[in-house]
Amino acid sequence: MLLRTKICQVNNRDLSVAVLRSFISRRREEHDIRLRKVCPSSSHDESGSRTKIPPKQHVDELDYVRGRSEGKALYEETSCRAPKVLEALAASGLRAIRYALEVDGIGEVIAVDNNEDALEACKKNIHHNGSAASSKVVPHLADARVYMLTHPKEFDVVDLDPYGSPAAFLDSAVQCVANGGLLMCSATDMAVLAGGNAEVCFSKYGSYPLRGKYCHEMALRILLSCIESHAIRHKRYIVPVISVHMDFYIRVFVRIFTSASTVKSSPLKLAHVYQCTGCSSFHLQNVGRINSKDKRNISLPNFSPTVPQECSECGHNFVMGGPIWSDPIHDKEWAASILSSVHTISSAYSAYAKISAILTEVPVLGSVQYTYVY
Repeated sequence: MLLRTKICQVNNRDLSVAVLRSFISRRREEHDIRLRKVCPSSSHDESGSRTKIPPKQHVDELDYVRGRSEGKALYEETSCRAPKVLEALAASGLRAIRYALEVDGIGEVIAVDNNEDALEACKKNIHHNGSAASSKVVPHLADARVYMLTHPKEFDVVDLDPYGSPAAFLDSAVQCVANGGLLMCSATDMAVLAGGNAEVCFSKYGSYPLRGKYCHEMALRILLSCIESHAIRHKRYIVPVISVHMDFYIRVFVRIFTSASTVKSSPLKLAHVYQCTGCSSFHLQNVGRINSKDKRNISLPNFSPTVPQECSECGHNFVMGGPIWSDPIHDKEWAASILSSVHTISSAYSAYAKISAILTEVPVLGSVQYTYVY
């Protein structure tokens, strides 16, 4: 069992490294686009090649022309610092060290754990991996929830990989991620998420699971729904990049953005599930709806369910589950890009066969044509 767990963790870490590499590359591209919009004259010279902005001089000039506060804001908009990473439950620090050693362009990696023995092991592992690890990985003894709450919007990447449910850490985590940053989150309590203990699932994730052939995908959608429910309390929302079930757990990679107006459409991304107790056919009904007569596109509570009392296929009753995330659970274009990158440097991944198979499956997983009722 211990060997199986170690192998599963290699799969987990390899996939995380692959996604993190892609995120840093995507982040640079987005920065270049933003830079051209904010300061088009300074992003490229006449030949079309990229030119660097002298940071201090640029800020001083902006301060003189537009005022100090606006110059500082524009500098922050045009600067692209190395992404700062938080491993919130670091244990021996192996994941944090791998990020520091294997991901080009990464910045500081904070490894947090509230166990003194684990932190000592983390420090020894950092030391054994030389100056490359020591210069980037910073161990820190603290409760992860408190640490994240006291560092709002500070980290470009936050990694949550607990033993069991991540539910207790989600509210802190969604506040800790910078705007446009990446939250990587695992959940290993599959018996709960897959319908084995519905009341516990509701108490942790705020959703009822249903037993069915799609239970693993429903587990992913329950976790995404839970993250979204925590994010919208702080005027933030999620955009899934990749959501996978692998080995004995699920893992999701979501970006977090801040927008009070976008948060208002969150009910349109959540749905209740009506599953037949006989043939297991199911229907979805969104929590919210859009009033077509209102040009403001404000979401309203949906109408009462139009699912019949008895299933038209077999005559049995329906049972209701959810709410779950009903929007796409992957960015298929981004997933294809990650897969291409993994193929290019396959020797860098010990679990190449496993993660390439998972990434190949991504366009298929979650592509079921659901029947919605309004």
